Amino acid sequence: MAALDEARLKDAIKFMHEADKNTEKSWFKKPDWDIAAQYYEKAAQSFKAGKSYEQSVQAFIKASDAMINAHSLFMAGRALENGANVCLQNLGQPERAADMYKRASELFIQNMTPDRAAEMLEKGAKAMEPISVDSAIDFYVNACNIYENEERAKYATDTYKRTINLLVRNRRFEKATEILLRLGNVQSEAANKSAYFKTLLSIVIIQLAAGDEVEAGKKFQEFCGIDGFVRSEESAVAHAMLDAFEHGDQNYYNQAAARQHVGFLDNEIARLARNIVISNDLISEGGYVNPSGPGGNGQFSQPGPGGPGRPSGGPYADNRNKNNNGGNFNNSGYQQPPSQQYPGPAPPYQQYQGQAPPQPQFGQYQEKPMPPEPKGHNAAPRAHLQDERSESDWRALTGAPAGPTPAP
Repeated sequence: MAALDEARLKDAIKFMHEADKNTEKSWFKKPDWDIAAQYYEKAAQSFKAGKSYEQSVQAFIKASDAMINAHSLFMAGRALENGANVCLQNLGQPERAADMYKRASELFIQNMTPDRAAEMLEKGAKAMEPISVDSAIDFYVNACNIYENEERAKYATDTYKRTINLLVRNRRFEKATEILLRLGNVQSEAANKSAYFKTLLSIVIIQLAAGDEVEAGKKFQEFCGIDGFVRSEESAVAHAMLDAFEHGDQNYYNQAAARQHVGFLDNEIARLARNIVISNDLISEGGYVNPSGPGGNGQFSQPGPGGPGRPSGGPYADNRNKNNNGGNFNNSGYQQPPSQQYPGPAPPYQQYQGQAPPQPQFGQYQEKPMPPEPKGHNAAPRAHLQDERSESDWRALTGAPAGPTPAP
């Protein structure tokens, strides 16, 4: 095995010498950059096969420079990509690899191949994720910018989603909302309503996770103006989540987050939605508070049977403070207006104002006339006590066994 590697290294050195010869300039000869680039690339592959990775990277860089001089920008970018792969996979140098990916992206842009340029930036982002999240985010955002600038954003859906997942995973909610809005614009232009509504629901979830319930409500109201969103399942889920936040009901929120359409979202956003915990710091003052709850600390009550966010009965029925004498409000400042006099007979409830009502007179019996007895077909036989049958007679007629004999 060592002999094979040594042979490959010897071949690589020969290729390097041939490539250097073709880059020299003399009185009667110009540099042949095409031939030199081919030899450099062969040398790079031989160095890689011989496990001399640093020399392989250097050979790829020289091959890229030769291809640039030969006005072959696409091949120059591909050579840098190969060198970056060696840096990342064999040398374990992600920063150096990301820099080479970025240079390759610039070459692909000059060659008018934006898809490949964005792909290089995505590779650079993946290389930088373990060591620098900010750099990785910059790579991803620049890749999205390339697609948008070249009017190829409809092909960048996966790039947008990878960017959003990284931002959500690192709790960069503001930037994630910005990228989601950009993705939503792309989906709206493509008339992909199903994906568009999922993106809108994701925005509401991220705002709730960021603790900005007010902004989440504003976004939801704005999205309700979009054609078809109000009738969608995503709208129902977002409305239920906002109601749960308004009432401080964690159980109701968990039920909304467990719905099927939340599982249809991207993994990071679905996981984020199911890990949101409602706390008093995140709840606005518009929730329904029960001041008479345990300890009098203003615990939030369960939604009423009228539906989420529609209190009816129970704790929502009446949260007003009452004094010990009746149903008057404490410190309400309300005063009974003076009664007004109206012409004509007073209504029943005003006849005895200011005086005691008449007391009923007991001990005087007033006989009421009995109604006439019905005659004809309406007449019914009148029952008499002597006509009633005894229990023994009924048992004899029905054949039922006699009851137990009472003890003497």
